[in-house]
Amino acid sequence: MKKNFKILIASLSLTTSILYTLNIFQTEQKVYQSFIHDDLLNKIVSNQQIQYTDFISPSITSTEQESILYYGRVLKYYYANSIKVDDEDIKKLESYFESFSAADKAFAIQNLLSTTINISIYGSSSDAEFFAEAFSKWLNTPDKQKNKSWEITNAFFIEIFPDILKQGGVLEDTQQNIVDIVNKKIHTESSVIYDTTLKSIDIDSKSVNLKYSSSIENYWIGTKQNGTGALDYISKQFSSQNSFAFKNAYSVVQNWMYDSYTPASLESIASFKAFNKNKYSNFEALDAKLSLVSTANDGVSRLPFKKIYDALEETYLKQIPKSSIDFEQWTYADTQKLKELTLFLYNMLFSLISNDSWVENLLTGFIVSPDFPLKSTKAKNMQNVMGNTITTSKTSSTQKSNQGAEYSYIVLTGVSLTYKEFNSQYKMGFWSSPAKFNTLIHEFGHALDAFGSKQISARSKNYKKDIYYKKMYSGNIFGDYIPTFDFTFQFWKDPSSIIIIGVIGIVSVVSITYLTLNYKSRKKKDKED
Repeated sequence: MKKNFKILIASLSLTTSILYTLNIFQTEQKVYQSFIHDDLLNKIVSNQQIQYTDFISPSITSTEQESILYYGRVLKYYYANSIKVDDEDIKKLESYFESFSAADKAFAIQNLLSTTINISIYGSSSDAEFFAEAFSKWLNTPDKQKNKSWEITNAFFIEIFPDILKQGGVLEDTQQNIVDIVNKKIHTESSVIYDTTLKSIDIDSKSVNLKYSSSIENYWIGTKQNGTGALDYISKQFSSQNSFAFKNAYSVVQNWMYDSYTPASLESIASFKAFNKNKYSNFEALDAKLSLVSTANDGVSRLPFKKIYDALEETYLKQIPKSSIDFEQWTYADTQKLKELTLFLYNMLFSLISNDSWVENLLTGFIVSPDFPLKSTKAKNMQNVMGNTITTSKTSSTQKSNQGAEYSYIVLTGVSLTYKEFNSQYKMGFWSSPAKFNTLIHEFGHALDAFGSKQISARSKNYKKDIYYKKMYSGNIFGDYIPTFDFTFQFWKDPSSIIIIGVIGIVSVVSITYLTLNYKSRKKKDKED
């Protein structure tokens, strides 16, 4: 009987280990899907006769998202005119997309070119995500990883984007002015060009080490682990969703990305640093200003950055709520870096916008939650969402058309801020920037995108009275949240813990039963003796 009991205990222990390991793998795969939202497809008017180098207007959708978040479409136009490509490659792609409408064909090729420059599987899923990832690439890429793609992106943000931002309004009203502004840059001799005709990477001391762990093939068509690459995400933007055509396109695009390893010029890096006007002297001064302008009659600030970061520090210094190869323990230095990045972010926003009240009112609310996953009454699945940017828009009752964005607010899960640099998701090409706190910059990219469609007359308006702070998110909020630092707080958050507890419970029951029966057996034997 003792032998059988030992075998049982060993089996249960092995089962515990296997189940725990399997659950970790599942969590890793789920985390890979981090920012996925149910974005609208970027549809195009099908009867347009258009080339891939043209500005391709989106059609009007029921919610008119594309008329509000359209900077991704503008950026793709700029990229498509900042890239050298062989005519034979274009002919092959056109043959693969032969069944597409002329507009869809042009937009498919434009997406392939753009996704070559802005390396981000997730960014290839929609115009909105494309812009947010490009903004993150520009603002949050370390100097050592700044390459030709970053240099082209930098030229867009510091030489073109400030003039575009001055337009204000929905795409229908601003399109021609925006295209004219972009054209002035792309038709000059000083424009930087990405070269897809290179035959190999220049392997010398000057090549950029992007630290990707995946091959070009994995970026475009996915791996066995995630099963989805950039081509799959691009294909979902089209009503036909002809994935077979995009699989054929891999034979062409697989040879396009060698220029990604060309370093950015020293001049472009210097221009990026010089672009920062350093409007706000330090984080404390910035925080005080934002708290002042965002506090309504209820006495609650909608932008309590310092309060949030200090509360997060207090909680995460003791223990972070998630454990994997991509998350790391919080330190005092992390809090300081987060504050410095927020200061840098707002200084760069001011450099782009050059208007105090516009920058201060760009974001109406900022929340970081200890919850993971985030809670939502609207989204179908918040299991893997690391951040949300919610934007409201105004519709005219007389014209029944969208009049532009009103306000935006951001909700992050604190877990997203514990990602380490060069995490596995960046290494597979899922994100555009390897830097820590990429989530924060990505979501601000969405807010900036929405700001562009605000009417000029509405940009100084403060919407702090329009929504109560805690109404922005139904779950726990750092700054207004008292954590319980006991074993169950962290242990029950992880589904694998339930498995372990269950197995331990079974082992305990079996052990108690065995000991009880063994005790009775010995007692009975003693009586018989």
